[in-house]
Amino acid sequence: MLTRQSTRVAPWKKEMFERLAELIEKHPVVAIADLQKVRSSQIQEIRKKLRGQAEVLVAKNTILKKAAGGLGEKKPNIGKFTDELAGSNLLLFTGMNPYALILFLNRNKVRVPAKAGDIATSEIIIPAGNTGLQPGPVISEFGEVKVTTRIEGGSIWVAKDTVVAEKGDTISPKLASLLSKLGMKPMEAGLSILRAFDEGIVLRPEDLVFDLESYQKDLAEAYRDALTLAAEAEYVVPETAPSIIGNAYREALYLANEVEFPTSENIEDLVKQAYVEMRILSDAAAQINSEAAAREEEVPAAPSLEAKPQEVEPPGEKPAEERPAEAKAPVEKPQPVKPPEEKKLEKPPAAKPPETKPPEKKAPPAKPPEKKPAKERPAEKKRQEKVEKKAKR
Repeated sequence: MLTRQSTRVAPWKKEMFERLAELIEKHPVVAIADLQKVRSSQIQEIRKKLRGQAEVLVAKNTILKKAAGGLGEKKPNIGKFTDELAGSNLLLFTGMNPYALILFLNRNKVRVPAKAGDIATSEIIIPAGNTGLQPGPVISEFGEVKVTTRIEGGSIWVAKDTVVAEKGDTISPKLASLLSKLGMKPMEAGLSILRAFDEGIVLRPEDLVFDLESYQKDLAEAYRDALTLAAEAEYVVPETAPSIIGNAYREALYLANEVEFPTSENIEDLVKQAYVEMRILSDAAAQINSEAAAREEEVPAAPSLEAKPQEVEPPGEKPAEERPAEAKAPVEKPQPVKPPEEKKLEKPPAAKPPETKPPEKKAPPAKPPEKKPAKERPAEKKRQEKVEKKAKR
């Protein structure tokens, strides 16, 4: 007769299952950290610092998957979160933001010596200077990792800073031995979040990697842009109120200055502006007066007596040489003919030769106007006196 064997479940597994189900249901965020190369002392230190903010627990992946499978209705996608678990993991149940938890764990990482086979977490540099090691077989170890050395004062000196490993490189046994002799601790040891579950959202390793400095820079730039936009749109909030009030004050002051409306804030500016305009007008008036005085002083020069005036031949008359001598009347000395008054110019225009007449013909000098002899003037006065006497009678 066949009998059915019942499988027994260890009591500690039941307790762990119930404990995991309770923690998953209670906390909105579940994170999984890698326990490789993490010391027990570090885990204890993290538990102390996260007390009251997170629950730290080490459990098997199979128990966690079963506990999560029974909460599929209350916690959507919790099954996808636990399906790909492998290796030894540390569970963190918290209400913190996953990225805030990552920053906290990064700040609590410690430096430890490098071991053969470790993956470099950052660039490893052997600095220049005295190593404190005495010359001997160790010099060959420096040569194998391509570090330049010299002997000085009975000890080995590194000539210059040398990069012996890049981030992601595997540490060789010889390099690990040399770094240990130099007392260097180039490796970071601590918890690193591999996966996280945040209220139905599964965050994978590529989603949890971010550049904090770049993020801070982008956030600050976005804040400045939003603040500028709110100030331009005159959207009043505590951050934009000082800027909006300052802009309004400057615009009001500018408008008052433009319309010359005196107030206690702009009276000094108005007086300065009026003074400047007065100085400009004064300088312009002085310049105009000086130019006018210079024009009045400039008088066109009279033609010299030696230069003969231009002779014009009157139409229909013969030259003066053909006239008989009897027809010539007594003529006084010709006086220089004054040119007609023209508009005052700074410089008299140069006389242009007449284009219509050929240069070989010369016209006789113009006949000056005849003047009455001076003897006739007393006779006219006598006649006027006689007329006045008759009128009195």
